[in-house]
Amino acid sequence: MNSLIEESVIKLAEKFQLPERIVNIEELPWIPFTDNHSCYFKPLRFDLNTGTWIYLFKIKSNQVLGRHRHTGGSVIGYNIQGKWRYEGREWVAVTGTFIFEPPGDIHTLITEDEEVVTLFILGGSLQYFDENDHIIGQDDIYTVLNKYRVFCELHGIQTRDDLIY
Repeated sequence: MNSLIEESVIKLAEKFQLPERIVNIEELPWIPFTDNHSCYFKPLRFDLNTGTWIYLFKIKSNQVLGRHRHTGGSVIGYNIQGKWRYEGREWVAVTGTFIFEPPGDIHTLITEDEEVVTLFILGGSLQYFDENDHIIGQDDIYTVLNKYRVFCELHGIQTRDDLIY
């Protein structure tokens, strides 16, 4: 009987593949993302090899998140709760909306009258701009990982190193 995949290939994959990771999001704390506590995140994965970070992002109602740009990779999102949009755009993300953003676009996120929760997968950095298009800040996988670790340390919460893979 011919096998579609040779046994040696299966054994090679088993030798080098990463183990399964199962994360109960209810066990993870909401970490403040912004200084004014208008946004929070729950980290789900930090891939230090690619610079990709996956997290649940919660934004309070009636918020305007400053102008920002994603660099170095695309953004994939899936809206779980609430409504949000980008200033000047025709679309609104409602529950069940899938979002793909190519890198490089500068936009301003606006929430409606209810809290928003969106699953985001990001690569590269997130740059913040002032009204004159000057970069005033930046986040990337390491700054977000640091926010998580500092918050946990300050609140006596055990960090989940199994989120780094």
